[in-house]
Amino acid sequence: MGTQGADTQGTGALGRVLVVDDDAPTRGLICGALRRQGFAVEAAADGAQALECFARIQPDLVLLDVCMPGMDGLEVCRRIRALEVEIATPVIMVTGADEVETIEAALEAGATDFMVKPINWSLLSQRVRYALHAGALNLQVRRNRQHERVARGIARLTFWQWSLEDDALSWSDDAAVLLGVDAGALERVSSVLALVHPADRPRLERMMQVARVGKGSFEIEFRLCGDNGERLLRVVGEHSEHDAERVLGVLQDVTEMRRTEDLVDYLSLHDELTGLANRRLFLRQIEQALRRAVVTGSVLLVGWIDVVEFHRHNDALGEPAGDLLLGSLAQRLEQSGGSSELAARLGGDEFGVLLCGADLPRLQARFARLLHALGRPYPIDGRELVLTLSGGFCCHPGHGDDAKQLLALAEQAQRLARLRGTLSEEAPSAPRLRQGLAEALELEQALHGALEREEFHLHYQPQLDLESGQIVAVEALLRWRHPRWGDLSPARFVPLLESLGLIRPVGAWVLEQACRQCVAWEGTGLGVAVNLSARQFLDPGLFTLIERVLGDTGVDPGRIELEITERLAMQEPEAAVELLGRCRALGLKVAIDDFGIGYSSLEYLQHFPLDVLKIDRAFVATVTRGRRARAIVRAVTVMGQSLGLTVIAEGIETQRQCDFVEALGVDQVQGYLIGRPMAPPSLEALLRAFVPPGGAL
Repeated sequence: MGTQGADTQGTGALGRVLVVDDDAPTRGLICGALRRQGFAVEAAADGAQALECFARIQPDLVLLDVCMPGMDGLEVCRRIRALEVEIATPVIMVTGADEVETIEAALEAGATDFMVKPINWSLLSQRVRYALHAGALNLQVRRNRQHERVARGIARLTFWQWSLEDDALSWSDDAAVLLGVDAGALERVSSVLALVHPADRPRLERMMQVARVGKGSFEIEFRLCGDNGERLLRVVGEHSEHDAERVLGVLQDVTEMRRTEDLVDYLSLHDELTGLANRRLFLRQIEQALRRAVVTGSVLLVGWIDVVEFHRHNDALGEPAGDLLLGSLAQRLEQSGGSSELAARLGGDEFGVLLCGADLPRLQARFARLLHALGRPYPIDGRELVLTLSGGFCCHPGHGDDAKQLLALAEQAQRLARLRGTLSEEAPSAPRLRQGLAEALELEQALHGALEREEFHLHYQPQLDLESGQIVAVEALLRWRHPRWGDLSPARFVPLLESLGLIRPVGAWVLEQACRQCVAWEGTGLGVAVNLSARQFLDPGLFTLIERVLGDTGVDPGRIELEITERLAMQEPEAAVELLGRCRALGLKVAIDDFGIGYSSLEYLQHFPLDVLKIDRAFVATVTRGRRARAIVRAVTVMGQSLGLTVIAEGIETQRQCDFVEALGVDQVQGYLIGRPMAPPSLEALLRAFVPPGGAL
């Protein structure tokens, strides 16, 4: 009975050996001897079986008979080497005593070693152990050399030797390719010096003269002119410990490294998106201008500009378009100021300017013109986008001579402008500044008690169904009537509610009031949409709140619609899908507000449980003028309706806009053309006397 096939008795701790011999007794003796020594053994009776077994088990060593019928051992060895990714497996060829002449052929075929029959059984295991050990060492050496080549390639390193006797140079094999020169140009010192940049050549020659007589190490950087252009090289060398007439060293191409360092230095002082100075550089520039102003007596104006609600553009258009918009603003900021202006990006949507001149009124007028210039429409992807800006400024010498203080005052002035609803404000004097900050603090304090004092109320903006010509739903919108300040714009207090953490109790009140009003309007069949803020939506207790409000008010869940923005849902998309799914299970409707057409929007359509899709006013504003805007509205409408969603266009202010979106297939519209946000009695009166836009049903 032969030993053909698997024969893996033995621990295998010393390695797995494939034994290939067509003679069954010899094959059996070899397998038995190796098993007793602790090897795991596989056996094959011919070349075909040997190749199949090799590919299957990947042995640590092959013991291969040369003379076999059909495919002989030499061919098997060649095919084994062809199967390997790298030549790593030791192959010991076994040949007869009168076949010594085949040894050279075996080695050429890829054999590692050979043994002569008859086999010396006492030495067999030792030869195998030695071959395994030598094979492992050779593999490690090859891998180390490969790692060295890869590391040199990544670091752009090459090694060199310099013979002081005849000025001959020898290099690593990759030196010519690395340096982009002909290999012959690297053979002697004189030919290398001829390639060195003329301005660096004398310095390199002096260093080499010192190296000839000195015994220490040296280091130098110089430029080399080769086929790859001008390269910056760093050379380190020292005298050989064993040969006083030989200098050894390494050369590194540091061109890209220096460029990267320069780029890092640039980015540490500049904004990557716009190329403008960042806050750190801007403060330096203000300090330098202050020193010059002391000498020249000139006046400085430090301005702070904020883009109001810029995130809406990102939400509606996507971040790439938002980045393009910021870049366009930065370019206009640089172009509008002239040579005596410096500009900076101080934050995500915040910018700074530094104006220098002879008198303050002219600088103030320049700053005002700059704000108006920045407020003009921006052509972005076939649309004309308008930014709402808020600015503040201070001056030197009027407000001081410290760069950080001036910038802080300009920022505070901008906040006052935002609070007061003006385009720009000058930083007030210290008493006025305290007064302005006190007013802002008073607004915050008033918000804390506004809910308890019942100063909040809801207005409702109607939504028109274009097919029926009827008002079918409303959107609930929060309003604040202060006893002393009167009606305040939501832009003044809603962000404060968010930042102060008051939006949760106020949001709960809004949801409850909207549901109660929906019950009161039960006979009208109106649906009511309620916006969820970021803090509300991320509140773990939101679902419990919704369940409680639905139970307390008894409202029909099918008439309540929860609106969230695209950006809000994408903060935690998996949690959003789970929460919205639970809300829909209660019978509520779910709407995406301010819908855009980016990647995340498509994800909504595919994965989020939705009922309504509201196209943002950014698209509607140009639908009558831009073919691209019309194409976007149409595409979003088709996608939404194909998934069974109701599509609503927001921001409809003219009959022409209404006609366009109706022609594009939109289901419902909302905007001033249908009705402004209004109190419930006004809405009820509108319902009784409503005539659709254009006067026809």
